[in-house]
Amino acid sequence: MSLARNELFTIFYLPKQRGFIRCFDPISAFIQYKSFRINLLTGERLDISAREFLNDLDDIDLLERQETPKVLHLFYEMGHISMGEDQYAKENIPLAISIEYRKSERLSAPEASVKSLQLKVLQYPEYKEYDRQFRKGRERLLAGDCYQFNLTVPFYFELEAQLSPVEILAKVWSDPEKIGAYAHCTYIGSLNKLFLSNSPECLFQVKDGTEPAMYSMPIKGTIKVSKESERKAAWRKLSSCAKEQAELYMIVDLVRNDLTRAQMNPAKIVAPKLGLNVPGIVHQYSLLEAPLSPGASLGQILKAMFPGGSITGAPKKRVAQILNEIENFERGFYCGSTVILHKSLRAASINIRSCEIDCTNGELKYCAGGGITLRSKSRKEFEEAYAKMQSFLQLLKD
Repeated sequence: MSLARNELFTIFYLPKQRGFIRCFDPISAFIQYKSFRINLLTGERLDISAREFLNDLDDIDLLERQETPKVLHLFYEMGHISMGEDQYAKENIPLAISIEYRKSERLSAPEASVKSLQLKVLQYPEYKEYDRQFRKGRERLLAGDCYQFNLTVPFYFELEAQLSPVEILAKVWSDPEKIGAYAHCTYIGSLNKLFLSNSPECLFQVKDGTEPAMYSMPIKGTIKVSKESERKAAWRKLSSCAKEQAELYMIVDLVRNDLTRAQMNPAKIVAPKLGLNVPGIVHQYSLLEAPLSPGASLGQILKAMFPGGSITGAPKKRVAQILNEIENFERGFYCGSTVILHKSLRAASINIRSCEIDCTNGELKYCAGGGITLRSKSRKEFEEAYAKMQSFLQLLKD
């Protein structure tokens, strides 16, 4: 597939079918900032605010089948708007990308044309700076300002060979056993930029039936696995750790409250703790569910649930303020959520295991982090961020 300069497409994974859907031929596409948006098809600037964008999502009924594919990339910083903290959102950074397509097609798993994507390290986070941020956040824990905060750091690389977005995607998704349940990407030719996620985490997904419902699967708790034969032992160690369990249950309580608050339908915990295998890592997660009443809108759900509790902390609004003070970069696509509305699929990921690739200069930005509680150790948490980075790099190099 050759790409024109104005090419724009989204690809997302269907786990049950073990295949992909490609959406193309855009009807509309724009990138949203705090006070304005840019039309990605014409370059026109429109004075429509992020608050107006979010309110317009109240018109999308989540119980209705969506015939034309719609894709929304909500960047992490859009969370300031969804939580009513507009003053923390900066004026000139992207907050969302919204695209509606005319067409879609089924794709089989891509075949990789390159064996490995060679990366040059441009910048790694330094432990000294991470430890300073860790200690600053820990002071807030001790002061009772929060119970847990998710501290993240960026990694910057450069692709040593000039590759097309299609070649990159084929390599990342070449092994069906390593594709995340919420894997997806969007390529925007006018920006020559690829937003790529191999996320295993769900913010929400609608379940149809006689009693429609919405579920969420927050991930909290990670252990590194050096050899495949060690996975069972690693899961036993992770699942029996009191500190990791407390970290998970704090966020489960927060997400259960968010799910309930969305429509005031009480949410329940379907499974309190389950294991999740990803390359080089074992996670633990919970499964929650809440009924969906008639009239449930996308805007209503996002205002209650975005950003996800697992990538902020508890209490969410206060932690977002604290993170705004102690983190020194924009998370952007990472830790945001991508909403896919396509026929009967109505779901939103949490964009971990995600990167932004500038296809003009080959620069790749990847981020990772973890939840910090009073029992967390700075060096161990720093090493966990590196383990998550190495997990993603396995997709590029192996």
